[in-house]
Formats: sequence, structure tokens, C-alpha cells
Amino acid sequence: MSEIRSKLIVAFLFLWVWSAQAGYDEAYAALQRKDYATAHPLLLSAASKGDDRAWNALGVMYLQGLSVKRNDVKALEYFEKSAAQGNANALNGLMQILGAGTDAVPKDVERARAWAWKFAQADNPYAAFVFYQLAIQNELSILDDKGVVDRARYDALAKRAPDDRDLDARAFTMLSLAAEGGYPAALAIAQMTLLERSGEGVADRALELDALIQDKFRNQIPVQMAIQMNQEVTNLKNLKLLGTTYASPRLYRDAYPLVMVSAYAGSQLTTAECDRAKARVSKLQILEGMRDKDALPIEARLLDDVLFVKGHWKEQWTIDLCGKSVTVPIRFDEDGWAGAYFTVDSKSVKLQK
Repeated sequence: MSEIRSKLIVAFLFLWVWSAQAGYDEAYAALQRKDYATAHPLLLSAASKGDDRAWNALGVMYLQGLSVKRNDVKALEYFEKSAAQGNANALNGLMQILGAGTDAVPKDVERARAWAWKFAQADNPYAAFVFYQLAIQNELSILDDKGVVDRARYDALAKRAPDDRDLDARAFTMLSLAAEGGYPAALAIAQMTLLERSGEGVADRALELDALIQDKFRNQIPVQMAIQMNQEVTNLKNLKLLGTTYASPRLYRDAYPLVMVSAYAGSQLTTAECDRAKARVSKLQILEGMRDKDALPIEARLLDDVLFVKGHWKEQWTIDLCGKSVTVPIRFDEDGWAGAYFTVDSKSVKLQK
């Protein structure tokens, strides 16, 4: 008797699942025709039988007001029902509602990030990238409401102790994992992160990633981002032709004017005697490697041990001023966020004979 009962239960469950599948397929066909009025009751029926796709589709309908009155609260409920059953597509809707907030639902970054984390743990590159975005656009944002760098905000983030950067470490770990998983947007952001950072080993990691992007993902990166990336990679390669430096292309550009002023002072030449346009850096050299360094503990290979929050090093730049060679020693100190401070040892600037 128990065997017959077990077979009946299995048969019932099969019919239940088949019914939900059939209901969703019919609803999906109606959605494709934009016949939302027909799709709505079919989706409700399929959802009541546990179809996560139906819950997600209902969430979209209520979020966008498709044949039903827009209801963000109900849309959120349906997206969460779908996500709770493992439907990663529901993450898009959750991010629209919780990640940004609506008139009816307050922004809730922690809740949104918890959902992104759930799917990221299942090796979902998109979810990992979403986790990173939620952190970098909120708690770790350095931009004001107009999208301009807020220096006070930047400094506050930079001055935090290494032990107070758990969110940073998790966010950049997620970015690294998303990039390693081949998610194009994450690859682009990870590459720009490397190209903008300075320190030991960063340039080699950026060039390694560039080789991968050019080989497998070149046509998947947005055009404007690709143009910017390629220009900075070219700048980085040009720096390597001059010798050894831990400075990023941006840091090099920032330090260049001060180095030139120091070189002219050390050579006792004026710009009238040697036009600035004729001055050039002829050699880059590491005088003292990275010391007292501390990097974010990234649990993924791509960005591991290259996002420094502490550390300092010394370089010597050789400047050619119309045939005269001047060496300029520079000390660099990581600023605690994405850049570095630099100071020239003016007393040690030397005109080479």
C-alpha cells in the first residue's frame, strides 16, 4: 500500500511541475506577443505552483506597469520570491528597486548587496560585479551628487586603517572574480583599476590582463572604454621603455611638472636656453623598492596583492635638457586609496657630467 501511495505522490508532483511548466510556456508566448492581459493570470497560476520564472516575470510586469498598475512593493515581493528559488534573472529587478530606491520603496543597499552576494557565491559573474558596483557607488563612492570627485570624501576613505576595509576587500574580490569569470564590464573596470594604481607588480598585472582582453574579449568591451584602456596601456608600455617605475601613467603625468621644475633648477638652465618642448625623460629607475607595504586582502588572483593602501618607494628620473643630463630623486607614498603622494629631494638633484 505504501508503495502505491509513494507512486501516486510522485505522479502528482510530476503533474504539478508539468502544469507549472506548461502554464509558464503559455504565459511566455503571450509576453512575446506583448499580450500582457493574457499573460498575467497564467503567470499567477504558474507562480502559485512554484515557478521562479513566473515570479520574476510578474515582478517585471508590476515594476513596469504592464497591463497592471505599477506597484513597486509587489514587484519587490515577486522578485524576492523568484530570487529565493535561485533565479538569478530576478537580480536585475532587485537592483532597480533596492539598489536605487523608488517612490514606494526606500533604497536599501545592504539588502540589495545581500542578494548579489547570494548569487555571487554560486559563481555568477554578473552578481559579483553587481556587489562591487553597489559598494563603489555607495559607501566607497568618492563622487558628489554632480559626479565630481569630492576631495573630502576621498581623503576620509584614504585615511581609514587597513583593518577598517572589509567592504573594500570584498568589493574588489568580487570585481576580480567577475573579471576572471569573463564578464566584460568587470574586465574593463578591473583593467582601469590596475592602470590607475601605482606600486610594485601593478604594471605587469595590467599588461597581462591586456593580453587576455585582446585575445578573447576585445570586441566585448564598450568602445569608449576600450579607447581609454588602449591609450593608457600604450602609455604604460612607453613608460616601461624608459626603464623601471612603479608609477602609473596617471601618477607619472602628475609628477612630471614638478620633476621638470626640479631638473631645470638643478641644471641652472632657463626655459629660454632650453625650451620645455625639447626637454624629455630619458630614463626611469627604482632606487628603493616598496617598503612598509600593505595591500587589500583580495581573495582572487587578478587583483591580489596589487591594491596598496600603504607603502613607499624611491625612484630616480633622468631628464635630458638639450644635451644636459639631470637626475631627479623622487619619493612616492601610497595615499591610502587609489593614488600616491610624491616629493622631490631637491638637494639631491644632480647635473651629470
